[in-house]
Amino acid sequence: MVVIANPAYDVVFKYLMEDNKIAKLLLSDLLHEEIVELEFRPQEYSLEVISLTVYRLDFKAKIKSADGTEKVVLIEVQKAKFPTDIVRFRKYVGEQYSSQQNIIEIEKKELKALPIITVYFLGYNLESNPQYPVVRVNRTVVDNSTGEKIEIKDVFIESLTHDCIIVQIPKLKKIRRNELEMILSLFDEEEDKQELIIDESIYPDRYKGIIERLKRAIMASEIRKNMEVEDEVIKSFKLVEESKEMLQQELEQKERKLKQKEKELKQEKQKAEQEKEKAEQEKQRAEQEKVAIIRKLFDKGFSIDEVMETTKTDIEFLKKHNLIP
Repeated sequence: MVVIANPAYDVVFKYLMEDNKIAKLLLSDLLHEEIVELEFRPQEYSLEVISLTVYRLDFKAKIKSADGTEKVVLIEVQKAKFPTDIVRFRKYVGEQYSSQQNIIEIEKKELKALPIITVYFLGYNLESNPQYPVVRVNRTVVDNSTGEKIEIKDVFIESLTHDCIIVQIPKLKKIRRNELEMILSLFDEEEDKQELIIDESIYPDRYKGIIERLKRAIMASEIRKNMEVEDEVIKSFKLVEESKEMLQQELEQKERKLKQKEKELKQEKQKAEQEKEKAEQEKQRAEQEKVAIIRKLFDKGFSIDEVMETTKTDIEFLKKHNLIP
């Protein structure tokens, strides 16, 4: 059994991926393509804590395809501990599409935009909760009329679309079907532990370099210090999120009470209108009955004064109902 640093920490992840050999190995296995050259982008450009929840690394890579052809691409790695607004991920990719640093000069001083491949390490499951720990999304070009797949490599397509790899770290707790998924299971996102105790003998020999580097990481005082800072940042983030959740619940409760009050007021208003309408109907019915009585009195020869005195009405009431000229 050995003790290693938890690569779920951003500072440890950075330390791990700074090793060119390790980064080439992991990214090659994720992409299912051979990376022959890999350049870690300068720290001031590519390495930044964009927010409390998303960490980002960028690499320029030369990839050798199965047919022997080579291409240069930009690999953007984004690592998120908690569910994050998708718009934020789109924003980061958009920055890469628009960055002048991702434009290279080829023959005859022609400019070419680097194709982009995105790799997401998620400390949570996708909303649809697919059972697969690692998902690779590859572009497919098809004939729109027949649906036939077309084998075509075009600068326009390469520059404006991109492949994507998604790693659902929680799924690796139970599902480890190959060597890659086995080593990725070290990203123990669900545990707030700086140290992990593992049996290194169960991990594939080709990944021993990763284990060794993580063993060195846990011994480095600067990394330890940054892990503690990260713990504090994440703790603060969780407190803020809990406060936001409590505030949201409070607001939702107040909103429910407000809606209930509005409903009660509406019901009271409807009841008042119904009572008013009922009273108006009763008034009209009473007036109709009085009119009928007055007509009978006039038929019997009562004078206007006698009718008004008997029925307790005035001259205006008689005129209103056309009982007198």
